Amino acid sequence: MAVGQADLLQSINVVWDASTLDATFKALWPATPDGDDFPVLHDMLAGGEQPWPYCMIEVQSGVISDWMTKGTNDLWRIEDVPAEFRVFATEVSGDSRSAKGIAAYLVEEIMKVFGGHPTVVSDDLTLDNGNHLVTLYQSDFFIREDNARWMGSISYLFRNDVQEMA
Repeated sequence: MAVGQADLLQSINVVWDASTLDATFKALWPATPDGDDFPVLHDMLAGGEQPWPYCMIEVQSGVISDWMTKGTNDLWRIEDVPAEFRVFATEVSGDSRSAKGIAAYLVEEIMKVFGGHPTVVSDDLTLDNGNHLVTLYQSDFFIREDNARWMGSISYLFRNDVQEMA
């Protein structure tokens, strides 16, 4: 993973941790003594004992759209980095919503934090090794995994201004 992508993933985790997303997901978890031993947001893969609902993020390789200099020996690139949040949800005891309804609710909560929600504007990402320019919401959709489980997906392009490392 390039420095810019690692920096972006770190920034996404900082914004996630500063939001109420963990609490929103964990409020739907069954009460277990070891519930706090599990994270909500995973980088690509969750463990087998992971309580539902949970979220996985995949940050892909960026596409460079422009190059520029900001000084004599300072080469920078504008890079669009695709990323996808995948919410995995199942029915929750005592909650009248379907698994798809819970997935839709959690997708909406993520959109409130990272962008794409029609009534909430948010873009709080900061990079240590560059500048986050804008988060571009791409799409969201839902897939039925089986009779009781749904996956909701939100796709973004994170446009960043990153210094080229020599």
